[in-house]
Amino acid sequence: MTTETIDSTDILEELDLDAALGEAGDLELDLDAVMNADPDEEEGGVRTYDFNRPHSISRRFEQNLHNIAELFARSATVNFTSLLRSNVVIEFQGIQLKSYEEYRENLPRPTCLAAFTLRPLAGQSLFHLDLGLCFVILKKLMGGRPDSEDKIRAFTEIERGIFGHFTGRIAELLRVACTKLVAVEPELQALENNPDYIGGIPEGESMICLRFRLRLEAVEGLLEVALPLSGFTPVRDIFDPEENIEARSGSEIEDDQRQILDTVQSTDSELVVRMGELSLPLDRILGFAEGDLLHLSQAVDSPLTVLIEGREVFLAEAGRINQNRAIKLVRKLEKE
Repeated sequence: MTTETIDSTDILEELDLDAALGEAGDLELDLDAVMNADPDEEEGGVRTYDFNRPHSISRRFEQNLHNIAELFARSATVNFTSLLRSNVVIEFQGIQLKSYEEYRENLPRPTCLAAFTLRPLAGQSLFHLDLGLCFVILKKLMGGRPDSEDKIRAFTEIERGIFGHFTGRIAELLRVACTKLVAVEPELQALENNPDYIGGIPEGESMICLRFRLRLEAVEGLLEVALPLSGFTPVRDIFDPEENIEARSGSEIEDDQRQILDTVQSTDSELVVRMGELSLPLDRILGFAEGDLLHLSQAVDSPLTVLIEGREVFLAEAGRINQNRAIKLVRKLEKE
């Protein structure tokens, strides 16, 4: 057997140490940044769990909202294409659940946010439309070209009035989309460029956000309809009906009922007929002997009380059947 000697200098020559150290330098951590990091800040997809944050709704509820959103997107595409005389496409992109505080903080400033009511739904709902897209829509409404706006700013009073009518059209399309489930009455409450000016919604309120992508010619932006989850309380049975589905077959249910009946019928129960009641001191009771007579306050012809498992259930009359003592049930006592 031969032993091969390995020279460590040969191994070091094969390794490019300078390159390896250079790559390691790229992975160097900023210690100050790590120590001062915000514990609530997301990193690597990890998020602090918040029990107050809404997470899910029932599948039936989500499907009803999905159907409304799809119908709204189709009708709004046709309506806005006709209104703006340009190619408009609105696509539904899904449902998100957020607290109102989180929703408001994520909105750009300035933006376009409209608050409105949807009776019989309770509380305020919101329309949010990308502000840059709003100015493109305003240009088209006033006969201009759908060019992107270089400077994003708050509305002038004239622009606010014009876009208030456009927002009313959005609300009307949503009303039509909801018709198959519930008749709603939209009413505009406020139109603001600063989300912080919208009041009347608690920060912890759970919001259901229907998200749409609106594309006008070459310009596109986000359109959102945000509905408070608690607002569905008056119509919850319509949007989220309870499903009482019996998982067992009819024959299995009959077998269960038969077994329960057999168990009840074969169970022994204590039945007592009370002739009367008498209160005596203990020393007298200890002195009882066979043949002693007890004087009861109850008359001989008074009905007897029948107790089943300690509960008074019937009144009865004493009698005989052949040579055996018996009672006849005459009335069932009312339950309390």
